[in-house]
Amino acid sequence: MVSIGSDVDRQPLHITISEQLKSKIEAREYAPGERLPSEFDLGEMFGVSRTTIRKAIANLIQQGLVTVSQGKGIFVTEPHKISFSMANPLMYFDAALRQQGYQGRVKSLRFQLVQAPAEVERQLQLTSQPAQVYWQEKIIYADDTPIALDVSYFPKAIAPTLVEALQQGFTYSTLVRHGVRLNAAKVRLDSIPATYELSEALAVPLGMPLLVFNYVAYQGDRQPAVCGRTLSRSDWTCYTAEIEVAKADLSCLGDDLD
Repeated sequence: MVSIGSDVDRQPLHITISEQLKSKIEAREYAPGERLPSEFDLGEMFGVSRTTIRKAIANLIQQGLVTVSQGKGIFVTEPHKISFSMANPLMYFDAALRQQGYQGRVKSLRFQLVQAPAEVERQLQLTSQPAQVYWQEKIIYADDTPIALDVSYFPKAIAPTLVEALQQGFTYSTLVRHGVRLNAAKVRLDSIPATYELSEALAVPLGMPLLVFNYVAYQGDRQPAVCGRTLSRSDWTCYTAEIEVAKADLSCLGDDLD
């Protein structure tokens, strides 16, 4: 029987078991394509009921680590990451998903007029008082898997005619399709652990690292059109950039290269 240690006192049994199985998968003790022990055998290994094992397996499925084939068993999936390029700060999530063979869609959780937080007021360069903005939260899906939560803020002047469209589509694509010509963006990449609310929304364990893509997108002469952040699952997504240093820049380094 596998020992589950003191973790039992801090979190549900099925989470502890799924984390141990996840560690074995990441260490290649269970290789991609390999079948895991049956629910009965896993129950014997951990000394728990099949119901607890099913919950643990469901958690692994939500993380994209295993799949269940009816009548055949539980299989470790091939490693995968959806890559989003930071080379172009105007990153269209729907286009990136489509290029990598996924069907992208969104589910709007809220869209409402609110008092602008101070940081949003600054980023959107709002001068009228009281400063109100439209606040939207939506989940981004790759096929049927929730991979990110997008939190965005729109100037009051832009959003009223786009309320329905923004709730059905991806932010950048929707704005451009309706005549908002985005031409620049400022971005920053951070990370945070998943809170209870985020773990529920994205079907990930509490505390799992999430990548945070912060952005402000502009139209015209540096006029902000939207700002926000996209919190994405680190087990499903990554952000990449190709950097080429010009020869002139290298020459400025001189002896530092030696």
